[in-house]
Amino acid sequence: MHKFVTWLFVLSVGVCFFVTESPSWAQETGLYQMRNRAAQYYLGTEDELLVPVNIWGFVQRPGQYMVPNNTDLISLLSFAGGPVDGAKISNVKIVRSDPNFGERVWKVNVKKYLKTGEDRLIPVLKPGDTVVVKGTTYHWLRNFFSFLASFSVFVQMFYWIIVAQQQLKD
Repeated sequence: MHKFVTWLFVLSVGVCFFVTESPSWAQETGLYQMRNRAAQYYLGTEDELLVPVNIWGFVQRPGQYMVPNNTDLISLLSFAGGPVDGAKISNVKIVRSDPNFGERVWKVNVKKYLKTGEDRLIPVLKPGDTVVVKGTTYHWLRNFFSFLASFSVFVQMFYWIIVAQQQLKD
């Protein structure tokens, strides 16, 4: 039984190490590089001015989109298929590189916009903007407990294998 407890401890430490060493959301900081602003605009099929914007996180189809100039946040969310279950739309972040001000981050409450319909709450996107839709605390807790339940089944199976082996020895 002592070997089982030791093995269980080693397995638990290994799982904890694996979980804490996962990629983080933080970005490395570096020197700000000026971008050629004219190179960030493109012409679409209808001679429409298009700009590249990124959307990450809890949306149906994250990625980079070429959208019409003056596209707002709601339109980009729609292009990306909308938020998925567990998306925290009350705190959507927009990261913008501005040659005059450097990196800027805005927090937008899309949930409030959906309740009130106030257009002033939804910003127009600029070329190179990155929109980040994070998950709710409930989503992360649900995933944690789901992992914990799966892990406990594995530990229980291992325990019963050890018990069966000891029964066979006796």
